[in-house]
Amino acid sequence: MPDETDDLDTEARVFGRYLVGRIPPPELVARSRDASRTLFVRAVSPPDAAIVRFARRHPWSAGFLDAAEGLVHPGGLLRSKILVMSAILETSPAFADEFLPRSVHPLRLVARLAVSGTAAVFRAAVGVVLHRAAARAGRA
Repeated sequence: MPDETDDLDTEARVFGRYLVGRIPPPELVARSRDASRTLFVRAVSPPDAAIVRFARRHPWSAGFLDAAEGLVHPGGLLRSKILVMSAILETSPAFADEFLPRSVHPLRLVARLAVSGTAAVFRAAVGVVLHRAAARAGRA
């Protein structure tokens, strides 16, 4: 059975890939692991633990579950861990550019907003279903 270090490292890689499209280097994975050990020391509810475990085991689900948590459980463990990983990546020179604003022509901006908005609604709808199923599995 994997230990806590393996689980936290896997989470960091999954959440990093979700956020910037590639796995962060080992030093950022270690930073995320250390932050998790420091910040998330309280007892975790079974549904919260189950949702994080589901995202860790099924990396494709991270975006869907994150979108759902933004709607149904914004203070949840998954969202908090993703936020921490986002802060680590954003403050790293290797990934800082991923988080900086870019100049975009107004028409292109409107098109991107329409596509992004549609995708966000789809992710949230699918995510709510996944979220409920994963949370229910944690109660069982």
